Amino acid sequence: MNGPDPVTRPLIEDRLAQGLAAALTGQTPPLTFGLPTDVQLCFRARGKRLARVWGHGAGLEAALADAVARAGTLSTPPTQIEITLARPGRLMRQDDLSRARVNDFRGLYGIELRAPGTRARIGPLEMLTRNLGPRAALQALSHEIGLPLSRVQAWAFPADQFLMDWPGQRIHHLFRGQKIVPPATITRARTAEMAGLMEDWLLAQVAPSGAATYKYWPSSGKYSNANNMIRQFMASAALARIALRRGDAASAATVQRNFAFNFAAFYSQENGLGLIHEGDKIKLGAAAVALIACLDLPDPAPFQPQITALARFILSMQNQGGSFRTFLTPADRTDCQNFYPGEACLALMRLFAVTRDESLITAVTRAFAHYRDWHRADRNPAFVPWHAAALCHLHRHRPDPDIAAFVFEMSDWLLTIQQGRDRPADVWGEFFDPARPDFGPPHASATGVYLEGLIEAWDLARSLGDSARAEAYRKAILSGLRSLRQLQFRHPSDMFYLSRRTRVLGALRTTTYDNTIRIDNVQHGLMAIHRILDLWGEAEFRP
Repeated sequence: MNGPDPVTRPLIEDRLAQGLAAALTGQTPPLTFGLPTDVQLCFRARGKRLARVWGHGAGLEAALADAVARAGTLSTPPTQIEITLARPGRLMRQDDLSRARVNDFRGLYGIELRAPGTRARIGPLEMLTRNLGPRAALQALSHEIGLPLSRVQAWAFPADQFLMDWPGQRIHHLFRGQKIVPPATITRARTAEMAGLMEDWLLAQVAPSGAATYKYWPSSGKYSNANNMIRQFMASAALARIALRRGDAASAATVQRNFAFNFAAFYSQENGLGLIHEGDKIKLGAAAVALIACLDLPDPAPFQPQITALARFILSMQNQGGSFRTFLTPADRTDCQNFYPGEACLALMRLFAVTRDESLITAVTRAFAHYRDWHRADRNPAFVPWHAAALCHLHRHRPDPDIAAFVFEMSDWLLTIQQGRDRPADVWGEFFDPARPDFGPPHASATGVYLEGLIEAWDLARSLGDSARAEAYRKAILSGLRSLRQLQFRHPSDMFYLSRRTRVLGALRTTTYDNTIRIDNVQHGLMAIHRILDLWGEAEFRP
């Protein structure tokens, strides 16, 4: 499942290059013998699929020659060829389709359906490029052979994955469809490069109307009609920070269009309260991130009425005991307590830094007293980054050992769900606990927002002289940056199966096995990277 042994991999790559080149150029491949081998080839010209075939033979070279013969004459010369070498499989288990197993299964195992006289298979690399989960792959195969799943056997098989440039014959060894990003490559220069690509992508998502793309499916080349105003306004905050950092007229104009559109389409003021509408929902979190976005503008003055009204709404949603109502409408909804109150506290602390209004400090202090006990009773990682960031801001203005202790308590616990060297190499640094799927699936946006909280906790630990804790957070942040870089579309080898590459360049896939792009995949990671680059010098990026 983890690919060929490093000692034998160069030999396999040489055989692949020589055997495939011989078959493509009509030469007689080297005479080799071996065990029966199954290989899938997918020929592409700048991302466009030309042919996808399985070949079989007594040995690798014979299987490659068979696959090339089955592909026939291609309409266009290929520029890259996907190579999947199937290994012996096993009958699928019931838990192969469970939520907890999908991230271990998808992209590493292919699926085969068997029935008397027929079989059909999808390799793991094909599942990735088509963005198919196991259930969707099973349905596609069932349709292909014309038999219901109840009448076939389902097998799972691991496979080794390669990509060959043609005619250059350079072989790239892939793991779950990508090349592994080594931890040592996370330098300050490469992190800044990541940020630049992310900034370019985010700016390009803003249409002339000011509306920003919410979600895109690279495999189908289609945009989603879904939307989420919390994520949209957080993207507005990231855009505002880009404009502030770049200081150019083009970025400023893009931000102006985006803010004008979002506030015209989704904002209203009622009884002095600023409301963000998302269909029939009015969320505490949406108002909080809209307020943060306004405060991030190079010049927030034109939005001062909205800033004041949004702050009034947030304060009006706090109960006497310090907790927050999370929805104004529907009034009976009280969920999202792990998200919205922390967002509200961070917004209030950001506003306090500007206004010095003591009522904001009072509100956040009351929330701290309530939510510390609430979190301890039922810990959830989603709670951590927002409250950690808000409390770090509070501690700067009102130093309190209890506040610092809780930031460290939350952040130390968060590190326990970061995936390490005992997990597949492509997920190192990702925040996900396979033993606790109720915490949510792995997600680029989650890794990004956790880094936003951890860099603030690192800064707090450093300021208090807690060098051991600062070092633990530093290592976790570097590992998280490695995970984000693993997910970024940066190079033709990351986008070999895509023809519309300008739509994805700089963006981040949702996970190692799901290439869906959502606006907050980029936004959260970018805001974390901006803060990291502001606080860290070269020394902090040491491996």
